[in-house]
Amino acid sequence: MPMRCCHRHASESVPSGPRPFSLPGATEHYAAERPVRAEHVRIEVDLDFDTHRITGLCTTRVSAVRPVHTLTFDAVDLDVSDVQVDGRAARFSNSGAHVRVELSAPLAAGQACEVAIRYTARPRRGLYFWAPDAAYPHRPHQAWTQGQDIDARAWFPCLDTPAQKATSEVIATFPEAMTSLSNGTLESDRVHDGRRTQHYRMAQPHAPYLVTLVVGEFEEATDTAGTVPLRYLFPKGRKEDALRCVRRTPEMVRVFQEVTGEPYPWSSYAQVFVTEFILGGMENTSATSLTDTVLHDARAQPDYNAEPLISHELAHQWFGDLLTCRDWPHGWLNEGFATWLEMLWKERADGQDEADQHRLVDLEAYLGEARERYARPIVARRFHAPMDVFDRHLYEKGGLVLHELRRRLGDDLFFKGLRHYVARHRHGSVETVDLARAFEDATGHNLDAFFDQYIFAPGHPELKVDVRYDAEEARLRLQVRQTQSTADGVPLFRLPLDVALTVDGRDTVHRLEVTDAEHAFHLPCPSAPSQVRVDPRRGVLGTLTVDKSAGLWMDELRAAPEMRARTEAAVALGRDGSPRAVDALGTALADARLFWGTRAACAKSLGRIRTPDSRARLLDALSTEHPRVRRAVVASLGEFRRDAEVTARLRALVNGGDTSYFVEAEAARSYGRVRAPDALGVLEAASTRPSYQDVIAVGAVDGLAESQDPAAFSVVLARTAYGHAAPLRRAATLAVAKLAEVAGRKREAVDLLAELLRDPLFRVRMGVFEAARTLGDSRLVPALEQTPLLDAVARRAARETVRFLREGEPQVREVASLREEVDRLKEETRALRERLEGLSLKPPEPPRPPRGGAKPARKQVTARTKTAARKAGGRKRKATRR
Repeated sequence: MPMRCCHRHASESVPSGPRPFSLPGATEHYAAERPVRAEHVRIEVDLDFDTHRITGLCTTRVSAVRPVHTLTFDAVDLDVSDVQVDGRAARFSNSGAHVRVELSAPLAAGQACEVAIRYTARPRRGLYFWAPDAAYPHRPHQAWTQGQDIDARAWFPCLDTPAQKATSEVIATFPEAMTSLSNGTLESDRVHDGRRTQHYRMAQPHAPYLVTLVVGEFEEATDTAGTVPLRYLFPKGRKEDALRCVRRTPEMVRVFQEVTGEPYPWSSYAQVFVTEFILGGMENTSATSLTDTVLHDARAQPDYNAEPLISHELAHQWFGDLLTCRDWPHGWLNEGFATWLEMLWKERADGQDEADQHRLVDLEAYLGEARERYARPIVARRFHAPMDVFDRHLYEKGGLVLHELRRRLGDDLFFKGLRHYVARHRHGSVETVDLARAFEDATGHNLDAFFDQYIFAPGHPELKVDVRYDAEEARLRLQVRQTQSTADGVPLFRLPLDVALTVDGRDTVHRLEVTDAEHAFHLPCPSAPSQVRVDPRRGVLGTLTVDKSAGLWMDELRAAPEMRARTEAAVALGRDGSPRAVDALGTALADARLFWGTRAACAKSLGRIRTPDSRARLLDALSTEHPRVRRAVVASLGEFRRDAEVTARLRALVNGGDTSYFVEAEAARSYGRVRAPDALGVLEAASTRPSYQDVIAVGAVDGLAESQDPAAFSVVLARTAYGHAAPLRRAATLAVAKLAEVAGRKREAVDLLAELLRDPLFRVRMGVFEAARTLGDSRLVPALEQTPLLDAVARRAARETVRFLREGEPQVREVASLREEVDRLKEETRALRERLEGLSLKPPEPPRPPRGGAKPARKQVTARTKTAARKAGGRKRKATRR
């Protein structure tokens, strides 16, 4: 029987079961009642950059749906001094969360009025002021808003729900040297007494969370997409870096117009890069805000581009802004579509292989969350704050659901249904049922069962496929099983599964319909196939384990027409580990014609195999031209701990540098992983090297953590200080947690993490939660519970971390010990392989009698290996149960 190789896609470990999504104290959330409808909002706001205060007057025209005596506006921490209704003073009360306005006479159904609320505030959310300080002297003076999910109410009183769409005006006053950006068109720009006032008008209705204001000193470039004016605002002196990010915006607009059948919906489109933005980007109607951390130089360009972010936020101008989810549980209709259009842009702009690679990253992100945090229905209503649902299920799984729908319907019907959905609901509010009905009307397909499985139920199919060829019967047998647990509402799935066969040099594709827990499919096959590619583009939303002969994997790595199938073969052969597998992987790694993602997978597999031959193949590939492949090679060399030759080559790379920031960073990371004796000095020096987003310094700090040198603790601790770049501080915070145990400084680490919970930088604060879980010290629980966290994302992360520390603390130290034991096991396995390969090259020796009853050394190694494996497996299972 030929040697067989089983490839499990995505998840390396088998979870004991995800924790629940809903945390204690969560409540059911439904769309707010709408006794009145907002028609127009006029916001007049004066910004004081010295005190970080605003003075505002917000006038909202509302019309009654039913008779009303009072009007209630969402308003958080706004000091209201006066309220007028149609120009007359009105009685009001202010709870700090809502302003309740009493009408002098009831408002009849269909009747409208204008409510003007005058207020001052020093916003803690919604609107953020930034300025230079002693630690960050080059930070610009800026103010910007971020209203999603329900933070618009923190800078102007509003009916803060996505369904309350209204036209808007923003009239902002600020220092003369600055400029502003808001929604729609600039109506006027005037200066008086050193203060500038700019007036923007949005003529089409949009949701409150999409109202924006950005104020600062920017340079500007312009372009057009057909007849649509485009504006790009960026920090002074960063024009070339900005254009690297946005240069393909006109083509993106063209593609999205063609796909949706809807011309760009607004009068213009602007993109502004702002400092210290708490998200990657925000799709404010006609005026997207972007973090300035994506601005990159020419050296970073081969490894990095901002187009996934740029395309995602542009896609929202249709999905999210033109069609807006009725309430946040259906937010995947905003975020899932924008994530899917990232993939579509990759496909149209860079080709199918890049799109498949992008989708792989999304799938891994979703599966990681389902494995490590929770599996939930995409539409979930029980949470603390709407921002709780802004996770990998809403984004990545949402986008993958749309890809799955496209895979089933085919392009013609899918895009027909998509265009019908957009045309039917433009400028409206939507729920998932609206999408299902639009597709049903356009295609004739009833999608209720599809959405029940993928949207309203948790989980995903976990498929195991066993491939056997029966020569006597001249047929191929495929045993397909769904192995996911159906507890907690996870269904058995109905899905198509494509299988491509290559027989006598000819390809045929079969679509199998999987409907039950287990199927046996028999495909006619006159002679043994050279390839059996199950789901060749990896389009199935779920995990896939394929068990078939190593020969099939090798032929697929060599000749499969889909690069995605070749990548799967590379991963599978890494589990095989035979000399033939190493040869196949090394050959593919060296082939510059292959897609970089496949070659990177080959490098990773060679590192996993850890034999002298695989090491030699990796060392030979260090000079490969493609930086992403070279980065994967360098990362894989980190598997060869305490190897003198590898250490020397990595040292030369860290000290000498690389044309790629990212390769240099990976070399620093690997240098710590190989436990080089001089890692502390080499990596401390590298941690001061400037680079895009401080990736080299971050790699060096990661390497210091991997080195497990107690002396490294003080080095990484110093990098957590306010004044260092946020990415470096976040990496150093995690490194402190990883080194605290070996350095005997856990108390100091606990105190540091508690202090950083109050750090001014959002990204640093968020890094505390990962570090706290790594440290695993329950002494952090009081700080996590008692520190006031204003951001809903941080509050959710704190609750999950507290749950982890209370439920999982007993396993943390055991898991850390297990990692070390597994590393030792890997080294023993590598040594054993080296000996076995050496023995295979020698002529057989006559047997010699054992002396003193001792077992041969080879068996001693095997026994130790087996013992370590049993201990590791037992501990791993125990940790998983907990």
